[in-house]
Amino acid sequence: MAHLMAARQRTRRRWWIVAIVAAIVATGLVGWLISSSSGAATAHPQQTAAPPARSAEGPPPSGQRPRCLTRWEAAPSGDPAPVSDCAGPRDASGGRARGFAHDRDGAVFAAINLTVRLSAASGAAVYRPTYAEQTVGDAQSALSQLAQEQSDAHAGDTRPTQWWWRISAGDPAGELVVVELAAATPQTAASKSFAHLSVTLQWVSGDWRVQLPRPRATAKSSVDGYASLGAVPGGGR
Repeated sequence: MAHLMAARQRTRRRWWIVAIVAAIVATGLVGWLISSSSGAATAHPQQTAAPPARSAEGPPPSGQRPRCLTRWEAAPSGDPAPVSDCAGPRDASGGRARGFAHDRDGAVFAAINLTVRLSAASGAAVYRPTYAEQTVGDAQSALSQLAQEQSDAHAGDTRPTQWWWRISAGDPAGELVVVELAAATPQTAASKSFAHLSVTLQWVSGDWRVQLPRPRATAKSSVDGYASLGAVPGGGR
């Protein structure tokens, strides 16, 4: 009986020792975790999340101009003409328009820029060298015909307020392309129509040239199937 009681006392002492050791280990582990967490917070402060990146489809940052954005500049005739760093013209010295891209936009911009510079309203200092250097065909006959053309319309009434275009034949990346132009003016607005002009361009010596003779402008009742270059700022005036 005494032997059995002694055995029970030894068993109880073992359990107490195990419990005490477990408590010490747990206390130390908790302390280590708290210390480590505190140290980590000190060494690596919480970072603020970076703002989301600007969507590629959103508007460009303020003050930055996309390279290919179309802007409008008045030609010597006073007519608005589209210009961009991508499509051209790269050279506008002397009121001229030279250096257009060999693609669709370059062809459209060349058709408009050269057309307005081939008019008598541009002045002889501009239209004469434009006929001589930027056309294909009988430039002398075209100049003689231009001298006979007269118009009673006020310049402001025939000034485009919006341009439309379409490629009707050829290849803008090739040697020959036909660009159909349509324009809204105060004069055409009164008759609920559009001024239409077909311009054939030929790629010669690294730039677009207008093929002569040029068809006369005609009235068109609709611009269905045409793409718009957008309204001219200020209504073209």
